[in-house]
Amino acid sequence: MKKYLSIIIVLFIIFITPMMFSGCSSTKINFYNTETKTIESLDLEDYIAGVVAGEMYNNWPVESLKAQCILARTFTMDFIKNKNSKYEDADISNDITEALAYNSQNINDKIKQAVNETKGLVIKSNNDYINAWFHSNSGGITELSSIGLNYTEKDPLYIKSVKSPEDSNNSQNFNWEYTFNKADILRALSNMGITVNTISGFKIGEKSNSGRVINFSVDNKEINANTFRLAVGSTKLKSTLIKSITETTDTITFKGLGYGHGVGLSQWGAKILAEQGKDYNYILNYYFDNIEIVKN
Repeated sequence: MKKYLSIIIVLFIIFITPMMFSGCSSTKINFYNTETKTIESLDLEDYIAGVVAGEMYNNWPVESLKAQCILARTFTMDFIKNKNSKYEDADISNDITEALAYNSQNINDKIKQAVNETKGLVIKSNNDYINAWFHSNSGGITELSSIGLNYTEKDPLYIKSVKSPEDSNNSQNFNWEYTFNKADILRALSNMGITVNTISGFKIGEKSNSGRVINFSVDNKEINANTFRLAVGSTKLKSTLIKSITETTDTITFKGLGYGHGVGLSQWGAKILAEQGKDYNYILNYYFDNIEIVKN
């Protein structure tokens, strides 16, 4: 009897114990793909690879890709824990109105390396997932969430405004210019619930410490800059870091810096810091305060 008991114990050690501690059981998520209109069951880390491939250039330095991995994983875990997808039976989707972009076709060896070397890592502050905010190009300085995102709660302790290393020579969309027809401006204002018959004065109003416009003055009416940017098209009015506005009889031309809301990590800034030899830990702590990068 003792002989058989010994054999059972040995078999348990050889076959069962490694399964308990090797982490071979992976987290599965139900991902709604808006392109195929189907729900896919994906390993969490495979999903993160697709998100990074959809949100960042796959030929960028690995350390910048790692920073993006950790932000993507943090966003995903927070979403699954605290929010509900608009798509039935889905944990999350690639609908950018609720979640992150996703592109499995752009996954390459560098992204796989970044995912593998940050597996399970998330960012927390005071034991909670942070709001994993990021944007494309800060225009040289990041912004507080209350300004860049109209965040109605008090700015989290982990969000700060810092100078970022982008300039016109090392990043895309550092400088931009876009000309709107006044008819498009009027349509955007109407969608905001603001009635203006004609535009004879579109001016920069209050600015934040970073230089971002908080509100515009349109024929003596105060217009929230972030809301207007979304209404008129955030790929056209690339940021609220506006340097000048030029008005003609039929058009309004905006010149500005950066691309995105400016809160949290700047992707181009992360790339530049990685090229300077900084690792993902440095990069994330550069753009966020009071954070811990921990295994989930």
